[in-house]
Amino acid sequence: MNKLLLIIVFILAPLIMLRAEDSFSAVMRYLGNSDRQHESKATQSSKPLAIKSLLIHPDERRRILGKAQYSRPSSLPESYITSDGNFKFHYTTSGYYAVDTTCTNGEGIPDYIYEAARAAEYVYRLLMDTLNYDPPPQDNIEGPETDIYILNFAGYSYAYTYPESEVSSTSRRYDYTAYMEIDNDYKETGYGTKGLDGLRVTIAHEYFHVVQLGYNWFPNNGLPSSGGDEYFLEWSSTWFEERAYPRVNDYIQYLGGFFYNPGKSIWDYNSYAYALGPFIYFLENTYDNDLLRKVWENIKSRYAFQALINVLDEYNGSLANQYNNYVNACYFTGNRYDESYAVCPDAAQFPMMSVTQYQFNQSLSIPSSEIRPFATQPFAVSFTSDQFLNMNVDPDDDGSLIGSYIIDRQGSDYFYRNFDTQQDVFVGEVRKEEQLVVFLTNPEINDTIAVDMAFQSTETTPSKILKIYANPYIIQEQSPLYVELQIGKFISELNFRIFNILGQRVYDYTIDASSLEPGIHTFSFTEDVFRSRNLSSGIYLLQIRADSDRMIKKFTLLN
Repeated sequence: MNKLLLIIVFILAPLIMLRAEDSFSAVMRYLGNSDRQHESKATQSSKPLAIKSLLIHPDERRRILGKAQYSRPSSLPESYITSDGNFKFHYTTSGYYAVDTTCTNGEGIPDYIYEAARAAEYVYRLLMDTLNYDPPPQDNIEGPETDIYILNFAGYSYAYTYPESEVSSTSRRYDYTAYMEIDNDYKETGYGTKGLDGLRVTIAHEYFHVVQLGYNWFPNNGLPSSGGDEYFLEWSSTWFEERAYPRVNDYIQYLGGFFYNPGKSIWDYNSYAYALGPFIYFLENTYDNDLLRKVWENIKSRYAFQALINVLDEYNGSLANQYNNYVNACYFTGNRYDESYAVCPDAAQFPMMSVTQYQFNQSLSIPSSEIRPFATQPFAVSFTSDQFLNMNVDPDDDGSLIGSYIIDRQGSDYFYRNFDTQQDVFVGEVRKEEQLVVFLTNPEINDTIAVDMAFQSTETTPSKILKIYANPYIIQEQSPLYVELQIGKFISELNFRIFNILGQRVYDYTIDASSLEPGIHTFSFTEDVFRSRNLSSGIYLLQIRADSDRMIKKFTLLN
């Protein structure tokens, strides 16, 4: 009998343990033993921050607990359905999870619940009515509302969103119904934003997760260190909390993972999940406010990274180029903030980017710097004397890099140039009190690229037309024709002439160039220049005279 009892106990013990692990404590133990701790400090102090948001994919839960679901909280006897009927709050006024019972509203419920309900309905209207996202699928558990459970996370996490049941009405593999759990007061030291502001941005952040889970969440995408597509879910929700409550700025405390280590792959979950919400802002500010919604529509059928690439293709944009531009703009934060170049007005409060420093003295070589897949690495070069400078960027194995640079004139002005994939670059004049900051982006998804960089002084350099774009130039698109011109010396005037294929001059214009410094300059011609002259489609020659130097380059014009 005793032997039989031991056998029964031995068999049942794992089931008993599994039931005990079906709880908040299981999640805590999982976090403590996993690598999901974010490098998210806004400063380089050791002060711990609350986990901003926890998502655990059902496939991961199955691995942790032996099943994809676990029980909803059951010790919350009170409930409140919001006025528009979209949310149901579950709470208690006694015990460890209790909310403050103060009531000054006309609903006869605790003010904390009242404010939470107002925030929830506000973000619902913003997402559905203003931004045109799909409403989340209904779980129909105790009604059609999205359930929000109010617990006590004691400063460890702002909230959890649980993808619960697969949606059977679609053909998508990874779309889910979901519910939320949030804190009962946001008063503990772990919360950088406390009280009702902490509550509001958390509801915005988490409810957008609920909406996202109705689209798709791929647990694996082939990108190392990405956490599947979770990195993009967090980018999106971090962006949205700022969109909903722009004066709260809770997200700023999580930016350090990027600014203190900017050279990781763009999808790196542990460092960048909460830190690249501003990149979404940057992209929408560059294109339009519908960009992110289009990406989420694409995510219904493909990984987030490919969806983002596809949508930028629709805008005739490049993700690698825009990421280079973004990291470049992130240089202008903190004490370097400049509203003309910065990502957003909040950037004055962002950490300052860590940049590898070098000093130029007659020449400088930087050998074999590795740039990770789809990462941007910044380099800064200071000078001991005034220089005319050439730069050579040489990636290994015929790899391609996208480059740009800033000449930081120590607060008086800046010079910016994107040199794309060009390897030999004439930088022009830099002075001893200035700093050259170079940003190199690896557009490869799978391969790390090693790059050798070399900087040399030069006495003179030829003046030449570097490129004309767009080429062919389509008048109907009504955008300017740009000319990138390298000027190798100080000049007094520039003359621009355009000739048709018969040699007939169709345009002639001269400008005063006495204030132009040697270096790279961009000039533009509006479509009126071509339309007013009734130019037909064909090949044209652009001739530029820089004093006595003459340069010619062909371009194609299309009506």
